[in-house]
Amino acid sequence: MLLEINFFGLSNLIPTLFVLVKTSALITSIANIILLSGMLYVYMERYLKVKSKFTTTLVLFSLLFLVQNILFSIYFVFNLPETIINAVLPLIFLGLEFTALALLLMITRE
Repeated sequence: MLLEINFFGLSNLIPTLFVLVKTSALITSIANIILLSGMLYVYMERYLKVKSKFTTTLVLFSLLFLVQNILFSIYFVFNLPETIINAVLPLIFLGLEFTALALLLMITRE
């Protein structure tokens, strides 16, 4: 079986997929930072116009999530997971967070 995998040139695929899974949490966290920066921009524009408690809370909400994702990215740069399980669990969390933030930004821009 191992000979067949090497024959088809797939022997390099497994380590490449492992590196991709290990770094995908970092990539997703950076995507969250981009979304949160967009949300912060929109909320700051609204805060400067309205200056209500609700818009202040939205600015603080996006700032706290932005700080959390920046710290998470820094942590992942210096502490890449060693196993697939340790890489997949944060990726699931960050993927769900990315989906929620994308939906929130979509609704916010309307």
